[in-house]
Amino acid sequence: MGKIAITSDCTCDLSDKILDEYDIKLIYFYIHVDYGRFKDSYEITAANVLEYLEGGGKTMAALSPDIEEISDFYEQLFKQYDEIIHISISSKISESYENVMEAAKRFEGKVHVIDGGHLSTGTGHLVLRAAELVREGKSAGEVVEIVEEMKKKVSTTFILNKLDCFYRTGRVKVCVCKVCEVLKIHPVICMKNGKMVLKGIQCGDFENSVMRYVRKELHKESQIHKKRVFITHSNCRVGLISKVKKKMQEYCNFEKVYVTKASATITGNCGADTIGVLFVRK
Repeated sequence: MGKIAITSDCTCDLSDKILDEYDIKLIYFYIHVDYGRFKDSYEITAANVLEYLEGGGKTMAALSPDIEEISDFYEQLFKQYDEIIHISISSKISESYENVMEAAKRFEGKVHVIDGGHLSTGTGHLVLRAAELVREGKSAGEVVEIVEEMKKKVSTTFILNKLDCFYRTGRVKVCVCKVCEVLKIHPVICMKNGKMVLKGIQCGDFENSVMRYVRKELHKESQIHKKRVFITHSNCRVGLISKVKKKMQEYCNFEKVYVTKASATITGNCGADTIGVLFVRK
């Protein structure tokens, strides 16, 4: 059996430690701001994006690398690997999937592309599982089949402190943004059928709202796989993250808890103090 590479977008938000341990390769998005274009993780971080937006920056767009750059990325990988499985951010919220599909056509069926249907560590769950399956000796076809089924069971949700970035990206109107700020309404967003949709709201103090969000997401313990969970955040306080970990374990005792930071791309679209608990259902 040939050697298989697992690749994804930087928006899968897996830590460098996980990427290295499981030999996962990434393509990196570009952040376009008033001052130019910067490569996510290499030239711009989530902290840079927040500093820019809080300082009055207006232009902010995150775009996938073009077909040529992705093709070059694959050319380099084929010096070490025989096949590639790429798991992308949902095709309904980014052009990355389409660009990867076009690039894949140049490699005569050796690049297998999965529309992840999620974002952030929702995609990360799929990527990590694919890497495990390759280690177990599964063929590319078997990995694709298992991951395609698994993505129906991934729970990708997050709670926003403010809607500023959703307003900047045109997802909500300014009046909605202002009402939520005045009334201290914190939307809970989930991925459904590849799209970001409103799952619910929490009201009042943000920290208390986050605790209620965690309880609501995890109270049906019997329906949750306990192998691992991701707590993914954009610039949240260490104290809040610690409280989320503690609260989470009250409801569901996961074997592994990974805390990861959102990429510049994800952070620029959700804003500061966004946090999510992402897991897989049975």
